[in-house]
Amino acid sequence: MKISIIGCGAWGTCFAKICADAGNEVLAWTREAETVEEINSSHSNKSYLGSGFRLPESVRATRSPEDLAWGEVVVSALPCQALRSALPAFKDWTAGKPVVSLTKGMENGTAALPSQVIEECLGTDPGRVFALGGPNLAALLAKEEPAAAVVAGGSQEERGRLALVFSTPYFAVSPSGDLTGVQVWGALKNVAAIACGMAAGAGFGENTAAVLVAAALSEIEALAIKLGASAETMEGPAGVGDLVCTASSHLSRNFSLGYSMGLGVDVEAAARGVKGVTEGKDTITSALFLAKKYDSPMPLAQGIEKVMEGEGDFSSLFSNISKGRS
Repeated sequence: MKISIIGCGAWGTCFAKICADAGNEVLAWTREAETVEEINSSHSNKSYLGSGFRLPESVRATRSPEDLAWGEVVVSALPCQALRSALPAFKDWTAGKPVVSLTKGMENGTAALPSQVIEECLGTDPGRVFALGGPNLAALLAKEEPAAAVVAGGSQEERGRLALVFSTPYFAVSPSGDLTGVQVWGALKNVAAIACGMAAGAGFGENTAAVLVAAALSEIEALAIKLGASAETMEGPAGVGDLVCTASSHLSRNFSLGYSMGLGVDVEAAARGVKGVTEGKDTITSALFLAKKYDSPMPLAQGIEKVMEGEGDFSSLFSNISKGRS
């Protein structure tokens, strides 16, 4: 198929390779002229994926939103907080097409999921908006290390078709009907990753990390179900798979952010030291808003927010979740 991708960060560029490896043609948009030139001439994106990464020649790049009218499927790979400002430029060129979101976060101020922002900004029929989620660290997928994901939303027939379109020998995609659950897990696992990074930065090991992961599993599942998600999602790649991956790797931007915070670096300075967007930092406020609205306690997220506001360190975070369990 012809696939248009909005965004050429690490994940967007890596996903362009996956789509091409699955036998598709790809046109990716970015506003950065240098990146367009590099992709089209050298088939690389060194600033995000290093010098050893090479894109197939069936991947091209453009700076013109109207060029994306060429695609049969649209993929949004933008950071969550950039969706509302960036997407309207693509509305006329994506009408009537399925849109697949790779974004993992919640919008500041509204707590909206990426699919909801896409519907509003592109005018896409809700039944034609999808989300892809799973343990998908771009740096590892770029090396074709085996991984899995789920694509959720739409009709059973269409999500099944998209799963086949995106699958390669190293990237297994399965269909899911749980659009809400895949996105809630994708957003909130980033919050948990900050906590696990903080623990590692503060010098603690696997015992501590396991307690944090267990706390995250409990509070994410509780809120996700109240938001209408399926418990089955937790058991798969987009649930516990994505959580464990993101909360245990220095390749995770959110884990790296937390690691610096665990060393005593304030959150803003820590964020500046991470290449790319740390979605978990921006998701905490939305998560706690929803937790209060749906009466679903999230002591781990509350503890992280306090540390971010300078009201404690990792020890106070751990104490907060201990109190929450009692």
